[in-house]
Amino acid sequence: MADHPAGIVYRRRIPGLGHWRWQRYSAVVVLLLMIYFVITLASLGALDHAGALALVGHPVNALALAGLVTIGLWHGMLGLQVVIEDYISVPGGRHVVLGIVRVAAALVGMASLWAIASVAL
Repeated sequence: MADHPAGIVYRRRIPGLGHWRWQRYSAVVVLLLMIYFVITLASLGALDHAGALALVGHPVNALALAGLVTIGLWHGMLGLQVVIEDYISVPGGRHVVLGIVRVAAALVGMASLWAIASVAL
């Protein structure tokens, strides 16, 4: 084992290449889904409540919206993980905050998917 200068604590390095790739892949998917929804909404013109329900009720749009919610939350969670790991120095506090973010994203995701499913089905 290598000697480390005083005050430097040895920590096993975890490669971040996989995290970086998944963040880029999810960004591309979110971008494509957002382009799809912008084009879809722009082509509709004026949209009232019944039209919005019909839009979300269409199976292709409901699946795309569910994918956008799921992958968008996952992408956001990956980004927040990087920020939390960079700026929270207390290891126990870092894990607590990461857990809170994951639980919050899961709750928002479940509520959003339930809402989409209740309209689409």
